[in-house]
This record gives sequence, C-alpha cells and structure tokens, in this order.
Amino acid sequence: MRKPQTVKSLEELGRIQLSKSFFMREFLYSEISQIESIPNIPDDPDLAIAAGKNLCEKVLEPIQDALGRISVRSAFRASAVNQIGAANKNQYKG
Repeated sequence: MRKPQTVKSLEELGRIQLSKSFFMREFLYSEISQIESIPNIPDDPDLAIAAGKNLCEKVLEPIQDALGRISVRSAFRASAVNQIGAANKNQYKG
C-alpha cells in the first residue's frame, strides 16, 4: 500500500482490521499530531500494518481476552510527530 495522499486513501487505511477487535484508525490518533497540525500518517503503511497486526495478535488480544475490553488511543507516531514530542522537553507528558 502506498502512503495515503487523499482523505479517501487515509480512510481506507484506517478501516484496515488489524485483529478481531482492533482497526488501524485507533492506532493513528495522536494528540501531538492534532495540537501541532502534523499529519500522523505512516511513510510505509505496509510496515505499520504488519507491526500493528503483530501487536494486536500477540499482545492486545490476549490481554483483552484475559481482562476484558481495552481501548487503544494511540499506537503509531510518524517521525515528524515523534520528533516534536521529544523536542519539547516533555511538555506533552502528564
């Protein structure tokens, strides 16, 4: 999959089901991205999808099966978003 360039292609990325309970859209949300107006879009969607599926299948689904429903607020950070978060001396922490 190519990096989304349109709203439609970003919506399609968000609709990808990573496991029985989780979708990519849950992973793409970021408060830093929203506040700083930086797109939180993977440069390599296939890699992000594979990593998300691995996390969901091996970690999140087993936790959810044992403890009950969990909600993911954010699990992916684009490089630009991550740089802003790290550069601001933890202003986004706590």
